[in-house]
Amino acid sequence: MSDTYTLSLKNFRSIRDATVDLAPLTVIYGKNGSGKSSLLYGLLTLRNFLSNPNQNVPSLFSYPSISLGGFQEIVFGHDKHLNTEMSLGVSNPRKLSANFTLSIGEGGGQSRIFFGSPAYKKAEKQHLPWEMPGDFNLEIAIPYSGSASTEDYFEVAPKLVDDEFSANYPSLEGQMKWNGLAVTVQPEISFANSQSVLSKLGARTNLPMEVARQTGFVPLRRGFSKPTYSFTGTSPYLVNEDDLASFLAAPVDKYLHYKISDYFEEITECRVQVQTQLGTTIFTVDVIPKDRGTPVSIVNEGFGLNQLLYLLTICVHPNYKVVAIEEPEIHLHPSMVRKLAVKLAEIARQEDRCLVVSTHSETFVVALLTQMAAGKIPVESVSFLLAEKRNGETVFEKCEANDKGQISGGLKPFMAEEMEDLAVFLGIDR
Repeated sequence: MSDTYTLSLKNFRSIRDATVDLAPLTVIYGKNGSGKSSLLYGLLTLRNFLSNPNQNVPSLFSYPSISLGGFQEIVFGHDKHLNTEMSLGVSNPRKLSANFTLSIGEGGGQSRIFFGSPAYKKAEKQHLPWEMPGDFNLEIAIPYSGSASTEDYFEVAPKLVDDEFSANYPSLEGQMKWNGLAVTVQPEISFANSQSVLSKLGARTNLPMEVARQTGFVPLRRGFSKPTYSFTGTSPYLVNEDDLASFLAAPVDKYLHYKISDYFEEITECRVQVQTQLGTTIFTVDVIPKDRGTPVSIVNEGFGLNQLLYLLTICVHPNYKVVAIEEPEIHLHPSMVRKLAVKLAEIARQEDRCLVVSTHSETFVVALLTQMAAGKIPVESVSFLLAEKRNGETVFEKCEANDKGQISGGLKPFMAEEMEDLAVFLGIDR
């Protein structure tokens, strides 16, 4: 059974307290200023801290294309006496589940790990003893150098770590040590295959932190701004457009370039080509329409195609597990918006990604519902969240969709104003 992700935010911007389960494709819609982007920014704050904890508070809230300011600018109600908190949990009913939480206050912060119990039957638990630390808590200064640490006893049956191990193996006991960024495990006694169990135990415990580090972001901006690029030594993650272009030109797996180009062509009817200047490290990223063979530099394409290639590259990059995407439809024709919505649902399933999309597009939402009704998109693979401001506080309502393409609450956020306009146009007294 696959892992599921849960994101919780407290006292962050207009969110007082919200917890949402993330599907392979999570679609957040609502009016301007309703708080949709805050979910995305919460994920990015976790990524910023876990990627580089030794930075000051304003840097934690600085993302590509936007900086939110300092602590008092982002805390709910600008109340400096509150702590803002963001959590990411990774759950699996047959494996060890863990949750990482970062709490930030005006004078410092706290990081925390707590564990969830796998949902084994009572009879199974009787011969599979286990005990994990209830919580790991660390008071930290921000910037945080990673010098603090805490440790606690653990006892865990191998089957609770991974189903491939037999219940006949003895339980594994030892100490867990955590510095706020990574957990190490040290057994008291080793046995056959214990190293494999330890490795899996460490991986499961560290998984929420690793997932947060593996968060990509597609902001509202052009992805490519240059006519030519030069090969760079790319980082594990794509931190700038030069990295992105170099990944397109020389991906870790050559088939990734073809995959990105195929996705792009299915949406735009154009293919992507990278052309290197002979004898140099300089290359161009070009787009070739199907109806003519003349390449056009991506920088000379419109905003929509430019950003779309950036988006697809981030979504397919193998080092990203979660990708936060801001309003991908905004510079695309409605016909491409429909194709993009369907393609993102496909990418989430085929590439094992969790894509979190904020949108204002009725077309985007309806395209997904239509494909659900046609049986082409599994209902459980897409989650719809309606963001609303109520008394100055953002609330997320999960809108359940079914296999007939119907969604609870309908599409009132999109339709209400249209109905008002139609009533006026037709002279209907409402």
